[in-house]
This record gives sequence, C-alpha cells and structure tokens, in this order.
Amino acid sequence: MIPEDARTEAGRLRELIRHHNRLYYAENRTEITDGEYDALMRRLVELEKLWPGLKADDSPTLRVGSEPLSQFPAIVWDPPMLSLDNVFSEEQFREWDRRIAREVQTESPPVYSVEPKLDGLAVALVYREGILERAGTRGDGREGEDVTPNVRTLRTVPLKLRGKPPGSLVVRGEVIFRRDDFQDLNRKREKEGLEPFVNPRNAASGSLRQLDSRITAGRPLSFIAYGTAEWPDGIDSMRSLFRYLDRLGIPVNPWNEACTGAEEVCGAYRRLAEERDRLPWDIDGVVVKLDRADMQGRMGVVSRFPRWATAWKFRAEEAVTKLLDIELQVGRTGRLTPVARLEPVFVGGVTVSSATLHNEDELRRKDARPGDTVIVRRAGDVIPEVVRSLGNPEGERSVPFRFPASCPVCGGPVAREENEAAHRCMNPSCPARLRESLFHWGSRDALDIEGLGGKLSEQLVETGLVRDVSDLYSLSEEQLSLLERMGEKSAGSLIVQLERSRKAGLQRFLTGLGIPGIGRTVAGFLAESFQGIREMMEADEETLTGVEGVGPVLAESLHRFFHDPVTRGVVERLLEAGFDPAGSVPGEGAGALEGLTIVFTGSISLPRSAARTIAEKCGARVTGSVSSNTDIVVAGPGSGSKLEQARRLGIRVIDEEEFLELAKGTEGSRPSP
Repeated sequence: MIPEDARTEAGRLRELIRHHNRLYYAENRTEITDGEYDALMRRLVELEKLWPGLKADDSPTLRVGSEPLSQFPAIVWDPPMLSLDNVFSEEQFREWDRRIAREVQTESPPVYSVEPKLDGLAVALVYREGILERAGTRGDGREGEDVTPNVRTLRTVPLKLRGKPPGSLVVRGEVIFRRDDFQDLNRKREKEGLEPFVNPRNAASGSLRQLDSRITAGRPLSFIAYGTAEWPDGIDSMRSLFRYLDRLGIPVNPWNEACTGAEEVCGAYRRLAEERDRLPWDIDGVVVKLDRADMQGRMGVVSRFPRWATAWKFRAEEAVTKLLDIELQVGRTGRLTPVARLEPVFVGGVTVSSATLHNEDELRRKDARPGDTVIVRRAGDVIPEVVRSLGNPEGERSVPFRFPASCPVCGGPVAREENEAAHRCMNPSCPARLRESLFHWGSRDALDIEGLGGKLSEQLVETGLVRDVSDLYSLSEEQLSLLERMGEKSAGSLIVQLERSRKAGLQRFLTGLGIPGIGRTVAGFLAESFQGIREMMEADEETLTGVEGVGPVLAESLHRFFHDPVTRGVVERLLEAGFDPAGSVPGEGAGALEGLTIVFTGSISLPRSAARTIAEKCGARVTGSVSSNTDIVVAGPGSGSKLEQARRLGIRVIDEEEFLELAKGTEGSRPSP
C-alpha cells in the first residue's frame, strides 16, 4: 500500500511542476531557478520509482520520453483537419472579404479573428475527462500519425487540463520552435559535433516525428493552440474560444486580435508584418477567420478548405545581388561551412553582405558559383541564405566550388562522414576547434578528466597555455593555480586527474581524439580489434574495413587521420607525453580459434553477443565485415551478401554446429579454406 504522505507529496510536486511550466511557457516568467525546477522533477521521479502505483496518466515525468516505436500508428480525424486557402496581396484579401460580406449578409462589416500564421507542424490533442489521451499530426487531413508519446514530452502541452474541462475536447494547434530555443538547440548540436538544423519549421516537424520519444524530449518544442475540432458548449466566437482554452491551461497566441471589417484587418496585417522580426517565433503571414461560430457554419467548407478562413501570406523577403566569392568558416566542432560573400544588398530590414550556403549538398543543389547573380533571403527572418542562382548574365560561369582536402585554418585533413552533409577538420588541435576538443577530451566517455570543463578549456586556450591537446600534460600546478577560480587545491586535483588519464585504454583514447564518426561504440570495436595504438596506426584501409561498425568511408578517414602529418603529429605528441593505449582484444593463451578473424552472418540460435564472447575466449577476433583478412564465416539461415562475399574470396564457411565444435576442440592448426 502506498503511504499517504508519499501520495500527498507526489500530488503537491505535480501541481508545483505544472504551475512553473505554465509560468515559463505561457507567461514568459519564472519564480524558481532551473536547478530548483530540476530538483522538483528528480524528487517526483524518485517517488514514482519507489511507489509505481503513484504514476498517473498526467504525471510530468512522462515528459522524459519512452522506448522507441517501430512505426507510428494511424489516427483518424472526424471532422477532418483542413488546410487553409491563401491570398498573397491586399487586393486578393479584399476580394475574399467581399465574398464573405455577400454570403453572410450582415448589415455591418463582419468581425474577423486575425491570428499570426505560425510556421510549424499542425497537431491535434485529444482530451478525455481533462486528461491527454492521444495526439496526432494532420497527415492528409483525414488520417494522421499518432505521436502521443512524443507530444507528452512537450512542456507546453498540459497533460491534465485546469478548471472544469468537458468530457471530450479535441484541441488543434501548431508545434513550433521558439527562435531562442531553436538557436540554443543548434548551439548545443554544434558543440556535440552534430549538423545544425537549417530552419525551425523542418526541425520541428522532424523532432516531433521521431520514433524514439526520448529524442523529442531533448528538443525544446512548443505548442500553440489555434482552435478546436468542434465548438465547446457555450462558446460562440473565436475570442471566447481563446479565453476558454487559456483558462484550461492550453497556450494560445497572445498576438491574436479581433478586427471589424477589411480596413482593420489590413491594419493588423501591416502591424504584424512590421513586428514579425521581434516576435518570439517565426510567422509567414496572418490567418483571418470569421469570428462568430454561426457565421462560420453558414459559410461551410469545400473539399479541402474552410470557406470562412484564409491565410494572407507575407511577401517573401528576398533580394537579388552578385555572389563575389565562396569562403569557408571552421566552427568549434571543426565543421566547415561555405559562406557566400555578396555585393551588399538590403533585405528583410538589414544590409546583407554574406549568407550561408549550409553544406556541400545544399551548395550543389543551388549550383551557386562566384560571379553568379543570386537570390538572397533571410531564412526564418534571421539568418541570410542564398536561395538559388540565376547564373552569370555577364558571360561564362566559374567552376563549381569544391571542398578542400585540408583545413583552411590548420592544414589538417578534412573528412565528410558517411550519411552526413557536413565536412569537418579532423585535427583536434586545430585553433578553430581547440576549446571544444579539450572539453571533449576530458568528457566522461573519453578520458574522464574531472575538472576539465568548458570554462577551464576556454581559459587554457585564451591564455595560450594550451595550443595542442598534448600541452595539457606539460601544465604545472603553478600555471593552473593562476587561472580564474582555480587555486592550489583545484590545480593539484587536476594534475592528479591528468596523470591518471595517461593510463587510459585504446577505446577512451580514440574517443577523446574526436575523429569524425568515431564515437564510444565504434572506438570500442576498434579497441577489440587491435592490440594497441601503433598497430592501428599502421593498419591499411582493408584491415580497418574489417572492423565492426567501420565502413569504407570511415576506414578511409581513419587511414588519413593516422597518416596525415598534422593529425599523426598530435597522436605522436600524446604518446611522447606518456600515453601507451592498449586494446582490449580478449583471449589469452592458444586456443582452437587463436589468431583467427571470424564473421557471423544470418540467423544462429545463440545470441550474437554470446557467440562473440565464445569466439573471443578462444583467441579469435570477431568483425562485422568480410574482407580478405577474414578466416572463417559462420553462416546461418538467411545469410546474404556476407556469405556471397566469403565465397567469392574463397573464405572457409561453416555452420553454427561446426563453430561450436571448433570452439571446444583441442588446439589445432589454422583451418584451410
């Protein structure tokens, strides 16, 4: 039985968390610090783990996400979630207004609800007895995707409505990124070495449609309501509907306003067009709706659009100018971003002389070249970007821009990861990325150096004490103690941590180097495949490709990293500083499979991890790919390309039973094909 004091505390915590969520997301103010908020959430999680019966369908702890789905179930909308018809000029809007006036036949001009048109993903929330039951995307209007686990992670979506909600309510709205949240998310992604998102709308759509809701939980999405599927009892206008939703705790847009007649609507449109750069989220126009429920009913709908509403789009903020040159910027994670240098042009309220071209794929798609005339706009009304090229009207076009093989800052090798659009400098000591490299080197997954955080890394670079990762190991307590917030005790502790890190194994060492594509998992596979760093540095691409998790592109990058003078020099200096990272190749002593390289393919009765353990205990090395260095392929039913590759190369193929016999057999010589 759950103790009454635990039940009472959990209820109090839920109400406190809901209260602070509403203050932060609906009223843009706070009463407690982030740390205090996190403490409330941690305590609630702790109580619900201790007493599972406390967990309710409206608990804020559901916002952390759940296990991944294999696919999204369908969700059916009745009535359908319709799109909006568009107008693009004042003349078109006034014609729409005249049609409304003719059909509703009122003596005075109709009252309209004018709302900012948010640029996000349309979503509906289904509440039963005030509790969020389901949520889904619009889809084709009649059938969408059920994204309930993801929507539960949004702090702006109430899991339980306030006051006295109806038995059933379907709320429709938009999932968006606030501008500040979007910029913070991109800064975080760049620090983690990930590709930043290009624009908030696509990022919001992709973030909400993750099969793993834990990913959605890590992205600061917001929900803004714009209506309901059906009019609630006693509600007869958009104005009263917004007040009603706000009382229930559902966020609505504070810039919504009621306008009488076309003149007031035009004034509201102009005000929002002027204010759009200062709004907290992107808008691409205004939505104009008949305010009264009875008038909406008289106008009705057509197959795809309501006849009582229209979207009046803003004129695109674009300009034409000349692309003078394309340069590369190297970010803190080593990411190379192509930047267009432009003849200055006024667009979106500012003079623009440079614009992002994002990455190689975008550059090729737009086919922008120095000397071209290009169209420029402010993406999301903030970041200037080149939309497309109009070619070179003055004559022959220049050759397409190509990414260099070497970093323009440090001369280190540049690589593009498989299935990624970004090119990155691979040199962890590149001046453009040194601060982040130091922070990554000391992170928990890498060398786990307590005290080597972002602030200290920044100070070490700014003071010139560290110009290379290996310089960490020549620092003295005296040098460190002179830094801000260090002192003798902290300096001494860091020296101890640095000394301990010299004993790191190959997995941590490789992770710390920050080679694009080499995270902790792949570093672990490499550490299992090589006795030490020297063996790995001398391995050819074919050998590297034989390692699980390493494909041809990554093998080429690794080979370049260890053979390029700049990046090899970084490793050599670390070895001179006292590192000698050894691999974790298991299997001591001679065995029936000693020294052999084995690949498993197809279905076998043993769990793959168990088969791997057996092989390694017998002295074998297990890899994920077949190459000329493979000695045995253990093939089960359903084997595909790996089995075909083995046969082409003349590699011995055995079944699971024969593998187990070899594993428990006596010492033997190397099997022949």
